Amino acid sequence: MPTLQVARIPRCDPARFARIEAGLLLHGWPKPLLVVAGLGEPALLLGRHQRARSAVDVERARALGLPIVRRAGGGRSLLVGDGVVGAFLFVPFSDPLVHGAVPADRLLNRYVRGLLAGLRTAGARSAAYLGRDCVCADGRQLGLVSQEATASGGAAFEALVALSRPLPVPHELTRYPRQRDPRDSGPRAVSLEQVAGRPVAFDALATALELGYGAAHEREPVHAAGLLPEAPLPAADEDETGFAESGLVEVPIGFAEALVRHEGGRVLRGRLRGDFIAPAFVLAGLEADLDGAPLVFGELGRRVDTAFSHPGAFMHGVRELRVLADAVLAAAGAPAAA
Repeated sequence: MPTLQVARIPRCDPARFARIEAGLLLHGWPKPLLVVAGLGEPALLLGRHQRARSAVDVERARALGLPIVRRAGGGRSLLVGDGVVGAFLFVPFSDPLVHGAVPADRLLNRYVRGLLAGLRTAGARSAAYLGRDCVCADGRQLGLVSQEATASGGAAFEALVALSRPLPVPHELTRYPRQRDPRDSGPRAVSLEQVAGRPVAFDALATALELGYGAAHEREPVHAAGLLPEAPLPAADEDETGFAESGLVEVPIGFAEALVRHEGGRVLRGRLRGDFIAPAFVLAGLEADLDGAPLVFGELGRRVDTAFSHPGAFMHGVRELRVLADAVLAAAGAPAAA
């Protein structure tokens, strides 16, 4: 039987967990690898593409001594610490785990299956993925999931699971306004222990996840030998000097926005930020391609479409890609397209 390599870290600094995610995406791993970590220290985890000062109260977090860390997966911000478990599945291009060709935007549905199997074994018998970024049990939010990819064809799946404490950022630390559609914020949060009706140890959940992924992909879990790679993290709070803001636009899993430096009717530099889930290499390529672009919807839209036509590209959490072009125009104070 083919194998699935596994690495278990019972107590892991959230920043180290994010550095391991970044290291695997940068350096790769020869075989499919599942990392399960107990996030033992408190931290605010930002989604890969979020703008920190829109999503969370940066100054208040700093005053509380709460680190702000940018994780590998896109999506929402969340508060982690003792009682939260992170799982990161890295899959090299040479061994994709799934059988048959699967479009990049469908891999999230495939790689979530091992997580669901493990959660059901650990006590959340009704665990289900209903789309977007939430894993639920009994109609309540149990965890958040995301997806990443590399330009060389590697794929990654990220999950943050509420073992004994829910994940949402407390109201006093968030800066986002309330969404007009209450369904977009997801169902009420709950922990695995609340759903199971009993304490669940980290090792018990880690074993359940390892066996769940093994069963879902017909693999034998084996210990991963060697040190896990780490890589520096992107800045959580970016320098925004000279950038104009578009303001927040609601999308199905939160908000999106753009920041733009512009002159003479052209983009000098653009940033696309928000709660959406998309490969970092695709978004970075699109931002670079916006340099020098005229502030005309048709041309901006063409560049957005070109970026997301890449074979490994996907976008979760927005209804239409045009929201990105519209945000660039709004940031530059240019007329919106009809």
